[in-house]
Amino acid sequence: MFDNALGVLFQLDCAHHRDIMDTFSLRPVNEGDQDFLLELYASTRPDLAEIACDAGTRAQLVRMQYEAQQHHYRAYYPRATASVVLGQDGARLGRIYVDRGPNEIRLVDISLLPAYRRQGLGRQLLEALMEEGEKLGLPVRLSVMTGNPAAHLYQRLGFAPGEMRGAHQTMEWRACFGEHAPLL
Repeated sequence: MFDNALGVLFQLDCAHHRDIMDTFSLRPVNEGDQDFLLELYASTRPDLAEIACDAGTRAQLVRMQYEAQQHHYRAYYPRATASVVLGQDGARLGRIYVDRGPNEIRLVDISLLPAYRRQGLGRQLLEALMEEGEKLGLPVRLSVMTGNPAAHLYQRLGFAPGEMRGAHQTMEWRACFGEHAPLL
């Protein structure tokens, strides 16, 4: 359901959650998305909101952390596709970054605005990646920070925990590949 070609919109049916939207789409991140992406990032970092400082300093801190994250993603996942998740009306709901390699599909990051969390949209995006992995015979892998509530969703979808890397837990999902799972 995902495609590496930039500029292509992806339609995914959200039959289980029509109360949210009938469909959503993905489009490549562009320069006009930077303020939205910064706002989205800030919504995922309540720890930064708790720091005792003035609003201007907090905004600078959030921007520095966001830019560090983006630098890390570019350095470690240079071929990743960065997409904005759009609602049926074109409203920006979140982002998803996916790195597709010869041995895996790696979910680099997925973030949704607070109003769209716990509504099934993240599950729909993950299921699309899982379907892609099944079609290609590749595992879907990700890392999740310890304490992140999304880890429960990943486990419900069948992602198995792997090793701890600092404060992050690696997780992997594999479809039934028959008797012989591919060796990576």
